[in-house]
Amino acid sequence: MIDPDALWTPDAFAELTGGRWLVPPQDPAAAITGVGIDSRTLAPGEAFVAIAGERFDGHAFLDKAQAAGAPLAIVERDMAPPDNADDGLALLRVDSTVAALQALAARWRAVLGAAGCRIISVCGSNGKTTTRHLIHHVLSHAGLAGSQSPKSFNNHLGVPLTLLGAKAGDDFLVAEIGTNHPGEIDALAALVRPDIAVVTSIGEEHLEFFRDLHGVAREESAVLAHIAAGGGAVLPAEDRLPVPLTLPPEPAFTVTHFDLDPVAAGLALPGEHNRLNASAATAVARCFRIGDEAIAAAWPAAGHAPMRGELLHADDPARPTVINDAYNANPTSMRAALAVLGQYPSPRLAVLGDMLELGPVAASAHRDIAALAADTAEHCVLIGPRFAAAAAQLALDARAVSAYPEWTHTLAADIAAGLEADATVLIKGSRGMAVERLLPALDSRFDAAGRA
Repeated sequence: MIDPDALWTPDAFAELTGGRWLVPPQDPAAAITGVGIDSRTLAPGEAFVAIAGERFDGHAFLDKAQAAGAPLAIVERDMAPPDNADDGLALLRVDSTVAALQALAARWRAVLGAAGCRIISVCGSNGKTTTRHLIHHVLSHAGLAGSQSPKSFNNHLGVPLTLLGAKAGDDFLVAEIGTNHPGEIDALAALVRPDIAVVTSIGEEHLEFFRDLHGVAREESAVLAHIAAGGGAVLPAEDRLPVPLTLPPEPAFTVTHFDLDPVAAGLALPGEHNRLNASAATAVARCFRIGDEAIAAAWPAAGHAPMRGELLHADDPARPTVINDAYNANPTSMRAALAVLGQYPSPRLAVLGDMLELGPVAASAHRDIAALAADTAEHCVLIGPRFAAAAAQLALDARAVSAYPEWTHTLAADIAAGLEADATVLIKGSRGMAVERLLPALDSRFDAAGRA
């Protein structure tokens, strides 16, 4: 049995990453309390891993890490400690800080497994964050201890940070795994090595890079090759899949297919897609031998993950009801969100931002969604060059559809000014569109001091 504490020291970090000391630690056996890559959120005692990103280079923030109480920084270039490091900041030089972060996470994953923590991965084109959130909710409601990916920590940095944030005494960890290029799930799943792998759905995601649904299915299927022996896969019912997933030739795990499960009928979240997400979480809970009665008892209290169909102000008659689904979008999730909006009484407004990374199907996908939105809502605001082009090609009724090639500094206020308190508003778009920019304008118009 590996002593978990033995891995959380400067000496152990140096051994696991193959690094060399630029500035040795004052106490090689001192306890390290965690790992972070953002100097603004570091807690005292946490090691700082300097990542050179597209917008920021962590190597420029060693002084901030030192001020936050970091005893150690892992860097990938020869450099001196910050001038204000009064007590000394140990510097560990590695070839790649990303590889070092992942090496630490891989070792910690082995410790978690040896301690009895079961690792659940969640992949899929749509519903990953909500399903991950619901799995954590139902397992916690049943009395199990565990953690989940913070926010959408589902890439080459977020996944290792998720692993490193788990405790060895936990019963479970739910790790979200995302992708937008071929091969990413394979690499991240090899790091996570899930005991239970969930694939939520196969849909039209990142087709600029995956080309078609078969490419999406190949990418999402990659997680199945990394399931720990004796583990399980939780997959959509075959008639829910537009193209099949590919299992290993001789899988060493069990397969459970989920569809709308009566046990998830009490879920408080609207939409069939959310009931499917809860059905997948129900299947995971059964893998933990949680009974159906206990599972069903969890669903009435389950809330939304932020910006994933989040319902705002539904109980306030002085404000519009807002369906905040602004975190991301593709054609499949757009259709699901518009189906939810269609369940609400008139007047309905759909504020939709462009769907990005759709490659050759971008034009047709935006036309399809624009037409569907015009059929669903009394008024639609379509934002972005792709939706603006689609609206022009379809010659949609200008009284029902307003199209804007880009955000302007007055657009949010103009949309808010046209709303009344009895309206229901859906806001949704790809992450790069940031359609949640509408929310402050709504708050300003319908604030407590001067509601319309």
